[in-house]
Amino acid sequence: MKKLTVLLLLIIFIFNSCFDSSNSKPNTTILDSDEYDSKIERVEILKKEIKYFSDFEDAEFELFNVNGFSDSRTVLPGASSWDYKFVIKINPSDVNTWTDGMEKILSSKDDKDWMNDIIEKRKIKWKTTSSPELYNRQGTNVLMIVYRSEGIIYKRVVNL
Repeated sequence: MKKLTVLLLLIIFIFNSCFDSSNSKPNTTILDSDEYDSKIERVEILKKEIKYFSDFEDAEFELFNVNGFSDSRTVLPGASSWDYKFVIKINPSDVNTWTDGMEKILSSKDDKDWMNDIIEKRKIKWKTTSSPELYNRQGTNVLMIVYRSEGIIYKRVVNL
């Protein structure tokens, strides 16, 4: 009987931990940098959600994750689907750390509207004059557009 009681209490505890409704943040599946005025806050939020290879000083993003995000997950993760679109400003000397392991491509037929969409609110901060370099990661749905001289990197990672 004791084992059954302990097992039942354990199940209740796990259930309450996974489905805690007291969380003040709703389980959102979208993070948009337009909701954050501070570049420090935008950088901190993006660093929690991506793998990054060097520090960056500014960021814009539109992130979709069917399972929610690290500060708002309240349920057990299910099937993973995401579409991460972001741009970062890094030290130009760090560009190679971001392109390492990726293949440089000559052109891309991908829609570039997403690049303009994510910088729309603060586009003056994302001016470029150099020619873009395009990269992708073989066998994945990862595209990166690099403006080397400015240290500006646009990246899109899709898993649907």
